[in-house]
Amino acid sequence: MRIFPHGNVVNFTDSVREMTASELEQLLSTQIHSHSSVVTGHLDMKAEAVYLYGQAERFQINEEAGEVIVTSRSVDDQPYEARFSFDDLLLSHEMHFDIIVDNDQTIRYPVYYVTFATEEGEKTLFFAQQEGVEEPLHYVTEFWMQAGETGRDTTFESGTCSIPPDFPSSFKK
Repeated sequence: MRIFPHGNVVNFTDSVREMTASELEQLLSTQIHSHSSVVTGHLDMKAEAVYLYGQAERFQINEEAGEVIVTSRSVDDQPYEARFSFDDLLLSHEMHFDIIVDNDQTIRYPVYYVTFATEEGEKTLFFAQQEGVEEPLHYVTEFWMQAGETGRDTTFESGTCSIPPDFPSSFKK
């Protein structure tokens, strides 16, 4: 089981925790299925481009096969599937910022990211709700510019817990 960093950002307060494939799959699947519409695509910061896949339908990680699959449906109702190597998965993020929308109402708006380091450079998947805001892609790019570095300097050793052989003798009787 591979462990990678997951950055959590809430209004510029950040933290990093360990993330596993199954936890990330559950987190994104919950987001996709608990909202009426979640858009997905990827950011290519090197090319300064945003690629929109469409409405997210499924996020799946097959650790054994070594792949990450995002299934979506385009605006013209065409199915689309993007595949990435699980070995290239670098880190993930969830960002929540309070934003002011119509009538000076403040909402907490979330965007989720999964970054892959490929030979061509980094590609960052995004998942953002469409409800609540008029231009979700604006928030996708702005949030990433504000906090996309969170967790990059963090590494987790994937090992197991162990007990030293002399542990029982350290107890007082």
